[in-house]
Amino acid sequence: MNNYLIFKYLTLLLKEYIFIFLISLILVSIPLNKSFGEENVFTINSVKVKGPININFSRDKYINRAFIKSFDILMEKILLSSDLKNVQNRKLKDVKKLINSFQIKEESYRKGEYTSEIKIFFNENKVKDYLREKNISFSLSENINAIFYPVLFIDNEIQSFEENFFYKQWTEVKIKNEFINFILPIEDLDDLFKITKMKDNIEDLDIDNFVKKYDVRNYTFVLMDYSSPKLKIYLKTNFNKNKISKNISYELKKINDTQALNNILVDLKLKITDLWKEENSINLLMPLRINIKFEHINLSNLDEVKNVFYKIGMIDSFKLEEFDVKNSFFTIFYYGNPKKLNSELSTFGYNLNNKKGSWELYKNE
Repeated sequence: MNNYLIFKYLTLLLKEYIFIFLISLILVSIPLNKSFGEENVFTINSVKVKGPININFSRDKYINRAFIKSFDILMEKILLSSDLKNVQNRKLKDVKKLINSFQIKEESYRKGEYTSEIKIFFNENKVKDYLREKNISFSLSENINAIFYPVLFIDNEIQSFEENFFYKQWTEVKIKNEFINFILPIEDLDDLFKITKMKDNIEDLDIDNFVKKYDVRNYTFVLMDYSSPKLKIYLKTNFNKNKISKNISYELKKINDTQALNNILVDLKLKITDLWKEENSINLLMPLRINIKFEHINLSNLDEVKNVFYKIGMIDSFKLEEFDVKNSFFTIFYYGNPKKLNSELSTFGYNLNNKKGSWELYKNE
């Protein structure tokens, strides 16, 4: 009996040593910085360039043009509209330093014209360093659905949705890199009546009651009040339970000026998109550090969580500090706040909890 117990003990001990040895191999293989091989927001999938084939033709010239174009696309995706002016004076040599590699997906020389479609992989860390030097924050915004609820008053008379330019044209007019899939509401006369009654006390209006019927948690409520020559707008957004209100005013001499209305619509759409970007803003000057305990069952659990860390853009780097048979202890360097980090982890099926000052990470069952 004693020999059996000793054998069982030695077997368990051997398994533990083997596990620790294998974990050590993983520890050695985990880099301090994230890999750049995976596609993310820093990969620009489809940049198209074209031009005539003549005596001065140079293939490299068009590839360089694609580099500049891809940089502009990337900046428009991750920067607020107000910060784009700070990266306008970009030079080709500086852009090239930010690129890891590129892939020509399609290329043709037909009828005297060169065309190509190029995929460009930017180096995430180098882009962050570039923006850090310019003291610019950036945003890693995901695509979301949101109700767009526009209410238009003209000379104190509310307009039906059929008469409302912003309702009719909102989804028709496009801006670059739209992250928000706007859903238009169905006209409800009772709702419009309630809004009319609350027009002068609009901040007290319970907008959630109007949008909850659509089963979408995010919304943009826009109350527009036109009296020549001003279009005054009260804007309220709810993105991921973060509510923001602001007032905007536009010069508008005639309410039937389609071009002026179109310009206002585009600007308003950009402002709303910027609010969503600000919600996902990352301040590169203030990196944070968090120590996390992760309970694992086997080696594949560790490999899975490592891959998740790679995929989360706000995580700059991570280290596996300690481990035992049941738990792993990571140090994660990230930009943002723990709430946002938890939200990012939850999209991959993980839950980050703060238990009496200690952070613990669990895989949701």
